[in-house]
Amino acid sequence: MDRKAGPVLVGIAIVVSVVFIAVSSYRELSALENTFFQVFALGIGLVGSYIMGRASAVEAGREIIKPHARSAFRRLISLTKSLSRLVQTIDAIRVTRAHSEQTLIVLDRVEGIVIEQIATAADALEDWRDVLPDEFRALEAPPQSEDHSTEN
Repeated sequence: MDRKAGPVLVGIAIVVSVVFIAVSSYRELSALENTFFQVFALGIGLVGSYIMGRASAVEAGREIIKPHARSAFRRLISLTKSLSRLVQTIDAIRVTRAHSEQTLIVLDRVEGIVIEQIATAADALEDWRDVLPDEFRALEAPPQSEDHSTEN
């Protein structure tokens, strides 16, 4: 169920209660009618309250872990950037200093390991997307230009 279902069900329970009061003020209700109205209003109210409470608990849980998640997210970004710099360094060494076949084989193996670590870090970053959506939007946004020059 979506976020709107809880308040809608609670609203329906309130409407049923108002109808129950209105009908009972005009005529005497039977025991079966009384029981039906009360059980119906109670059931819908409980389900709506449960849905709203669950959504509230999820949101509160996210707010509790956000400060810790931000620092872990920053460390993960730093790790990913560091591994990317390592791949660039390996490529530079391959071009400038790798003269033997054995050196190239070792560099290929090390690069493969580093690329796997980058993939693992990318998967971990994706795991944080639901918890820190604002940080991801900031990360994906193009960097703002620092050039504030004015034309004469």
